[in-house]
Amino acid sequence: MLKNRDVPKELKIFNSLFYEFHYKFDLSQIFDDLLTMIICAMGHQTQEDLYLQTIKKYNRQEIDIFCKLFGELMKIYNQNKTFGIWCDPLGDYYECLASNYKKSSFGQFFTPRPICDFMAKILFDSNDWGKTMNEPTCGSGRMILAANQHCKGNYYVCEDLDPICCKMTAINLCFHEIRAEIHCHDALMMNNYRFSLVTNYEFWKHETKCIFYYPSAKNG
Repeated sequence: MLKNRDVPKELKIFNSLFYEFHYKFDLSQIFDDLLTMIICAMGHQTQEDLYLQTIKKYNRQEIDIFCKLFGELMKIYNQNKTFGIWCDPLGDYYECLASNYKKSSFGQFFTPRPICDFMAKILFDSNDWGKTMNEPTCGSGRMILAANQHCKGNYYVCEDLDPICCKMTAINLCFHEIRAEIHCHDALMMNNYRFSLVTNYEFWKHETKCIFYYPSAKNG
């Protein structure tokens, strides 16, 4: 079990809730299902079939736990937004799980925040605006979060072979109010395509955070 002392302070309640599933389900599946449920929730009733398919293995009490997990994430995003800093609670927690379990279903480790911030400052001009930028190995989206902190108002095309990484990126970008498209495929060979996600489409007009999911064809 991942003890509270092994996770960041802001994720301790999240961790306690997450481990209520520990003895019944595979933890990597729980994490992936949580990401899918959040994406469906932010799809504004466009992904009801996917949502129902995802939750059918869980009972009412377990679904309530997922809702509480989502609520804890919302608190973290909102608290960090108040202080004007970017955050990656999903990536942080996923790394904690990966460091605690020697399983093939875990294993992602992401660029530390100070390095992301440093790279953003040397790669991007603070006056950049309205540009389209590509991140071919997006991980949990940290480089994009750091870039957006340094220069806002750009559009990002994100790619990764790992479905969990693509989902984390979409959720992180959604709640940081970043417009982007995320493609789950092999960015080097341009194959093994699985799905695409679009975050905050026309956010400037509707002021509504959203994630749209495309399971079979790329959409910009």
